[in-house]
Formats: sequence, C-alpha cells, structure tokens
Amino acid sequence: MSNPPKTPKKAEGPPSNTPAIVSSQSNAKTVAQIDSFGFNSRPKMGIGGFIALDIYPVVLFRNGDVLTNVEGLSFSGGLEAHKRANPDEWTRWRRQGGKLQLAQKGGWEALPFQTTYPKLPNDFKLEGLFRSLSGTGTVAIGGNQSVAAWQDYRFSADGRVVRGNGAGGSAESGGTAIATSSTAPNQRGRYRVEGLTLYITYEDGSSERRILIADPKDPKSVIWLDGVSYVRRKQ
Repeated sequence: MSNPPKTPKKAEGPPSNTPAIVSSQSNAKTVAQIDSFGFNSRPKMGIGGFIALDIYPVVLFRNGDVLTNVEGLSFSGGLEAHKRANPDEWTRWRRQGGKLQLAQKGGWEALPFQTTYPKLPNDFKLEGLFRSLSGTGTVAIGGNQSVAAWQDYRFSADGRVVRGNGAGGSAESGGTAIATSSTAPNQRGRYRVEGLTLYITYEDGSSERRILIADPKDPKSVIWLDGVSYVRRKQ
C-alpha cells in the first residue's frame, strides 16, 4: 500500500469561522473545480446517548484534492484560504482497482460508499418534506434522560418552502416520567438553487444560504444541507 500525500502544514493563528458572502462569480469558479461529491461515514451520538452512524458528503475536486467539511466551500477568502487554515479537513482522492479511495494517515482507504453525485443544475427544484433529527441523553449508559431535536423543510416545486423546528425530551424523576416539548413557529418563504447553493428568503425578511447536495436524478430520499442529512418523510 502506498503512502498518502502529506497534508499541508497547519497555518499560524486561529482559523476564521466567518462564512463568505458567496457571489455568483465565485460560486461558479468553485463549481468548475469540483469533480463530484462522495460519501464517508463516522460515529456520532444520537437520541438517548446511543451511538449512530453519520453518513456525510465529501467534495472531490478535479485536481485530486478532497474537502471533508463541505462548509469550507463558503469559507471567507476562498478554498485556498480554507486549506491553509484547516489542513486537517483536506486530503487526496484517487480511483484504484475500480475503487474510490481517500488518503488517510495509514495509507489509501476505500470509501465505504462508492456512489458519487454530480453537481446540481441551476434552478434545480426540490419537492417534499425533509427532516434532520439529532439528540443526546443517558439511556445508553443506564440513565433515564433522552433528548431529541429536529429541523425540517417542506419544499414545493414552484419555489415555495416552509421551515419548522422543535425539540423534546423525557426523563424520570421520583418514579414519575416527565416529558417536555417545544415547537417554533413555521417560517414561509421562497427558495432557489444556484450552483452549489440553496438560497432561501423568508416572508419575515430573514434569509439563509446552505450548501446543497442531492442526487440530481432522484432527490426524493435524502438531501444534505451544509453536510447535515435531511431524510424525506411522508407528507
């Protein structure tokens, strides 16, 4: 097994976490450098404190670079600035023996998922309810606390979107089960897809911008927003 290429030296000084204001020109420049999106996996804490499998996207560039945190696509100063500030979030990729491989500390390793997605076309449309679910707790270690939080987006093909979110929890105190929940008011607005980015403008004047990844041939099961998976749910 050959050794992977070395990662750049870590830049001096703390990295900036401020996202860039991505213009159409810089967006298009970034898009032109991307080959496709692949997928890796890692453990994460889930509801009740149980360990779950997190499937997350990685960005495969035409020059052989890999960005393991897709939020780096909107980093202030551009891709090269992100690479200097966050070298641990960059590596290399190749295809060897028909397998897509990433350079890791111990050598080249095949990605657990070999499917890659191309970039989305402009004016790409989404339709359906997509939800992200996360949580924590102590049930997994014998405790009695469980917390869950969710965020969802209901997209319509005509460009409308409704965002909702909430949280809930349960615990036992003195032999009595206690459950709590809260739900934020829905926000309604309009969305558009341009290059790598999902832009949303809400009726209350607020807005958001997310890196969107989906299967352009079948965006009906799951999408990723800033690297977080949102699973399609029944209406």
